[in-house]
Amino acid sequence: MFILILLTTILLTIIYRLNLIKNVYLKLTIKYLIFSIFLGFIIEITIFNYRFYDTLIFSLKNDYIPVKDYIISPGITCNNDLCQITDIEKSYIEIKNINKKINNLYLDFGEYKEAINIKVYLTDEANSRYYNAGTRDIVSPIEKSHYLKIHTSGKTSKIKLVITNEEAKFNIKEIGLNKIEPLKINYIRLILAISFIFALFTINPKSKLYELKYNAKGLKIITVLLIISLSLVFYKLTTFNTYINNTTEMTSNHAQYKNLAEALVNKKLSLNLKVSDKLLKLKNPYDTKLRNKTLKRGVDYYWDYAYYKGNYYSYFGIVPCLLLYVPYYLVTNTHIANNVAIAISSFIFLISSFYLIYEVINKYFKKTSYIWYIILSLFYVFASGLLPALGYPAFYNLPIMLGVAFASLGLGFWLKSTTYPKLNKIYLGLGSLCMALVAGCRPQLLLSSFFALIIFKDYIFKKRELISKKSIKETIAFILPFVIIGLLLMLYNYLRFNSPFDFGANYNLTTNDMTKRGLVFDRVFLGLYSFLFEPTRINPVFPFIVSYNINPTYIGTTIHETMYGGFFFTNIICFLGLFFFKFKNLIKNKELSSICLWSIITALIIVLADTQMAGILSRYIFDFGWAILLSTIIVILAIVNNKPNLEIKKLILFGLVLSIVINTFLYFQGSYLFLENNYFYQKLYYMFMFWL
Repeated sequence: MFILILLTTILLTIIYRLNLIKNVYLKLTIKYLIFSIFLGFIIEITIFNYRFYDTLIFSLKNDYIPVKDYIISPGITCNNDLCQITDIEKSYIEIKNINKKINNLYLDFGEYKEAINIKVYLTDEANSRYYNAGTRDIVSPIEKSHYLKIHTSGKTSKIKLVITNEEAKFNIKEIGLNKIEPLKINYIRLILAISFIFALFTINPKSKLYELKYNAKGLKIITVLLIISLSLVFYKLTTFNTYINNTTEMTSNHAQYKNLAEALVNKKLSLNLKVSDKLLKLKNPYDTKLRNKTLKRGVDYYWDYAYYKGNYYSYFGIVPCLLLYVPYYLVTNTHIANNVAIAISSFIFLISSFYLIYEVINKYFKKTSYIWYIILSLFYVFASGLLPALGYPAFYNLPIMLGVAFASLGLGFWLKSTTYPKLNKIYLGLGSLCMALVAGCRPQLLLSSFFALIIFKDYIFKKRELISKKSIKETIAFILPFVIIGLLLMLYNYLRFNSPFDFGANYNLTTNDMTKRGLVFDRVFLGLYSFLFEPTRINPVFPFIVSYNINPTYIGTTIHETMYGGFFFTNIICFLGLFFFKFKNLIKNKELSSICLWSIITALIIVLADTQMAGILSRYIFDFGWAILLSTIIVILAIVNNKPNLEIKKLILFGLVLSIVINTFLYFQGSYLFLENNYFYQKLYYMFMFWL
């Protein structure tokens, strides 16, 4: 890897110095890349390897101490160098008679499968008795984890290492004190550092790259390559959650789309899951406490499936199943993995995001630079709630992800249809088709269809190019997709639940009886605060975003789970979108102001609907985040196209970068509990926590 990066740098330097490329912008980009590689290496071998220099300087006055004499407690049984925890209450290794200043502790426990959690107790000149100095995970393949920086008050006399893993197996190969930690280049961190520095160079407000317009010749290929690259990264990010990806039982709640695919292929609407006699006899199967008291979950009933009149159904939108699961099942006679379906959907969402922002710029802000187009598109992607969905690639995220993707595509197509001298029927129809498909993914996202009243207002009432006698073809293109898909969905609902408007969400066997959930005003403020205004909590320990548990004063039935901050605090710059009316003098266009207004109203309605109908769940941020982002992006475009001073540009760029970074770490939001003992998680932990 080092040779590859070195050769790349040399080649780029030769190209730059010999003036082999005449295009001033490409030449500037190469210059930025050369500097980024150079600075990345400097930071990697200095700041990120800080502990190498720390231990090296300490070793000049203090020798390495190999520990040969240590006490193994009765709770650890060792046989032929293989040790195993047999009594978790008495599992420790004790080192006595040290009486020296200690800089670090080195532990090599050989090769083992899981991270070994160590609690370090020690004594020093300020503590004659053991005190808990801290906890650390030792991971066999991660050399950095073997070195524990020790902070003591003077000399240390003894150390006790308490192992907390039950039945852990390991070899005590080496224990040492004051060992020099090697200088080691982490190439993943290096590439991330180079990429981040390059991005900062590129978006520097003084950069000449801002002269490139959003539709400049030759830049589309760069956009395509960026989307493809992100898609590959996003796919990889869906593969690390072993809990979700190893869930294969067809009775699992995560297998709903797989069961629905089988049912549809066999021309059935109910799922092929046997209903137990015990469930059939229950007076109220939706009474959670009663059901759990008399029935066994996973045997007598299946969690989170819709149950109605003696049959199981999936209450989630049918469109993701028809697009991904049914075709795969028909071709292979096996089921597509949920994480693969999520990865494909994220690709669709990526395309829709970049396309929507392009069309917003193309219609309203034609002087926008390519740099602003890219960073605002990335902002829309990262801040939407996509990353937590990749971290927890369960099918639950599919309807929301595809719903937002189709809504974004629909808006983009509708905007595109108005950029021609006369309303374009093809893009008009494509926009309506996408918007109609939203109903088959996530019904509450149908609110996005009302943007049509803003976008086509003049075409309906002034130009008469839509919904008039002289615009029959355009009207058919606009309305027909809604009619066809709407009728099919109503028929689908009626055949299952005897009502064309009932999607079956209230019949799911979940944490509460949703058939009697009702609408309660007191839930409103809890939902608004938790979804929008709860401050994000950050600490210096990877993954840096701290969760919080909702502790409502509300006495009654409401559903809530661990959250990681309200939308406006994980994306502080989005306060611009919330207070868009303060920028009317910059936005100027009344149509854009109306789009901003409806975006905020849409977000608020969805927040309230989710709070009342389902509860406060972190994945629901994906439901409404896109609408607030749209308003925010319009405000930012209005500001930057009115030639603001340099400081304003810097503040906006800082807000956008901060939002993208925070949302990147929110990847662990949905998967933290399942990744904590995962090698991938541990590798990232020690990569970012370079100061340990």
